[in-house]
Amino acid sequence: MARHTGNGYAQAATSWYGGADAGDLLIQSRKAQQAKERRQRRIVGFIAFIVVMVFIVVIGLVSYHSIAKRNAAQNITEDQAYSSLQKVKLKPKYTNDKGGILFSKVGYGKKAPNAPTIELYTDPMCPGCAVLHQQMDSTFRALLDSGQINLEVHPVTFLDSMSTDHYSSRADNAIAYISSYDPNPDHLLDFLTNIHSDSFQPEEAANYKPVSNAQLQQQAVTSGVPAGIAAKAFGNEYEPWLAAAAQYTLRRPELKDIAGQFKGKLTTPVVVINGKMLDISGISDIGLTYKVAILQSIGLSNEAIGRVGAQPAIGSNGSPTFPKSQPSA
Repeated sequence: MARHTGNGYAQAATSWYGGADAGDLLIQSRKAQQAKERRQRRIVGFIAFIVVMVFIVVIGLVSYHSIAKRNAAQNITEDQAYSSLQKVKLKPKYTNDKGGILFSKVGYGKKAPNAPTIELYTDPMCPGCAVLHQQMDSTFRALLDSGQINLEVHPVTFLDSMSTDHYSSRADNAIAYISSYDPNPDHLLDFLTNIHSDSFQPEEAANYKPVSNAQLQQQAVTSGVPAGIAAKAFGNEYEPWLAAAAQYTLRRPELKDIAGQFKGKLTTPVVVINGKMLDISGISDIGLTYKVAILQSIGLSNEAIGRVGAQPAIGSNGSPTFPKSQPSA
């Protein structure tokens, strides 16, 4: 009876599967399914391989174009760099054709009459620039308020790679933004003072500790910049202008060191008075401070700082005289 039942089951199974043994068909079905899964895995693997290869090719092309663009930028002439700077679409409101932001006691983009123009080329991460600002900013303020000088700030980003978060570009973008939207130049000068202070300016390279936009924004507000303007000052809208200005500045022979270990190279800070660069290496060699050297160069005594009507001897067009010795007390 049991045997008959088995035969009956086998016969029923044989009729159902078209004459093959049920066990064999189950094995064949399983093998077919496994083969299908292997094909699917191969297809998925092949697609993944193609995606990875495309990704590698894209990255390679991006890197190639980035390197090519950087090399091209390094190989351009001064005239080409100047032309590129002029073509930048978004620039600070009061920038001139050389990438400087001019201000005086009469506001942005205007010169006080019969006063020399002092150009400053500074990087927010540059320790030497910090020394300049710490020694000179209070004097600059007095000279500006009395109409004794015009000041032209050139924010540069040469030390961007010395931070992990493009600190120089972010701080310089704020300089550009504040000058465009806050009409009071005193606030910009105070911002420059604050970010170059010993208590705020970050160290370079391996010693760099990230500085957030919020921290920079607070320095702007502390400087008198309206909160609404400060909140918008740390984007990257002026990055193309900053990059183009840096490329042009690097190619200007009149800004390169004329002596010392960096002869023929551009080092910051750079101070230019009525179009003539101050020899900072020479100043250091004879032991002068920035304040003494700049006052001597423009022909103004210490006692005359901030005194309305006491204009520097070189006026608006005269050539500065490099200080030769430490003046007597």
